[in-house]
Amino acid sequence: MDEQHCSSPLGEEEGWRKGPWTAMEDKLLIDHVNLHGEGRWSSISKLTGLRRSGKSCRLRWVNYLRPDLKRGNITPEEEDIILELHAAWGNRWSIIARSLPGRTDNEIKNYWRTHYKKNKVPSKNMERARTQFLKQQQQQQQQYVSQQIRYLDCNSHFGDKEDMGQQIEQEVAY
Repeated sequence: MDEQHCSSPLGEEEGWRKGPWTAMEDKLLIDHVNLHGEGRWSSISKLTGLRRSGKSCRLRWVNYLRPDLKRGNITPEEEDIILELHAAWGNRWSIIARSLPGRTDNEIKNYWRTHYKKNKVPSKNMERARTQFLKQQQQQQQQYVSQQIRYLDCNSHFGDKEDMGQQIEQEVAY
C-alpha cells in the first residue's frame, strides 16, 4: 500500500506537532483566546497555524495559560476544603475544583493522590474533615425532621402524630 494513502487517527497526515510547547506557541494561543474567547478548540489549529490538536490547545489553556490560575503549593485552608469536599463528593475533582478558584481539577487530583491515596491509614486531618462533614449532614437531617414534625403539629388535626414523625424519620433515613 502506498504511504500517502495510509493515515493515522492522530492526525499525522495533517502534521500535528507533539511534545513541549514553545513560548511562541503559547503566545499564539493566548492571543487567540484573548481575541476570540474560549471554545471551538478544534478550529484553533486552522485559525492560528499552531499545528496542535484542539484537545492539546484546550488542555494547555486550562492547565497552564489561564490568567486566573493559582501557582504554588496548596494552602492549609485549601487542603481542608479538599478534604471536606472529598468526604462529600469522592473523586469528583471538577466539582471540588469549583470551590477552589484558580486551581484545576487535575492539580487537585494530583495533590490528593500524592498526599492521601498512598496512605493506607487516613491522616488526622482527613478523619477530622470526614467526621465534621458527617456531623453536619446528621444535624441537617435532624433539623429537617423537626421542621416536618412542627409543620404536622400546626396543620394536622387528625391522625397519630407519633406515627407521622416515625414515617418522616424513615423517609429521611431512606
